[in-house]
Amino acid sequence: MTSHPRAIAPLDLLQLLSIALIWGTNNVAAKIAIGELPAMMVAGLRFAIILAVLGVRLWPLPKVQWRPFVLLLVLVGPLHFGLQYLGLGLADDLAPMVVAMQLWAPASVLCAIVVLGERVSPLRLAGVGIAFAGAAAMTFDPVVFAQWGALALVGLASCLYGLGAVLMRRMGAAVNAWTMQAWIALASAPLLLGASFTFESGHGAAVGDASWLAWACLLFGGIVSGVVANAFLTRLVQKYEVSRTTPYLLLTPAISFTLAALVLGDDITPRILAGAAATMSGVALMVWAERRLLRAIV
Repeated sequence: MTSHPRAIAPLDLLQLLSIALIWGTNNVAAKIAIGELPAMMVAGLRFAIILAVLGVRLWPLPKVQWRPFVLLLVLVGPLHFGLQYLGLGLADDLAPMVVAMQLWAPASVLCAIVVLGERVSPLRLAGVGIAFAGAAAMTFDPVVFAQWGALALVGLASCLYGLGAVLMRRMGAAVNAWTMQAWIALASAPLLLGASFTFESGHGAAVGDASWLAWACLLFGGIVSGVVANAFLTRLVQKYEVSRTTPYLLLTPAISFTLAALVLGDDITPRILAGAAATMSGVALMVWAERRLLRAIV
């Protein structure tokens, strides 16, 4: 049996490109907000905004096994975003952190092997190796080595998200995308805000001194990135194969790199660019291998 996948409609293509633009911009927006407000406070407020918009989706209660569901919520919510925003707060340059954020894809492949017992093709394994090697190669650059702690936090956060993505697949369609986003926000907002007020200081002064740009960046992260971009993505992955939508999202790091250089004045060295190219090539190879597998099946 053969299948001829439908062409991506112009409006859908525009939405795919919009997601990449939104996510690429949000990486810079998060860095700006964290530059003026405590990192975990920014992460907590981001989820508070999402919860305010999607809170109605918390009911009725999802019909799931609650222990793995709570583990999933903690992994992709407070742990992932808490560590990522802490790393961004410690980072001097955004570009290496953006590369580390892409490690969730190869990490999800490795977690699928361990957790789900999936059999992975040599091409996908090669993509995993290239992606991790590219991220590791960046650390030999003096600009990156000086902020290896931030890079480690962001990389760990990405790997935890990769594990969360595997748990989502294991859960299947038991919880729809909107309900999942609402529950992640409910799990994240109080924990991250509580952690912020416990371990961070200077909240009052930071709030009083924060510019309108910092607050605009925070709102952008909550509403445009957290709600609108996810709305686009949910619709598109229901309509098209994931292996056809993912390549367009690989534009996200390129957009972040450009904006980081233009807006933040980041020093993007040739070695950082080489490491980024290797990492994204590894991710692209995994996507291509997945597409070949789907074509063989149909």
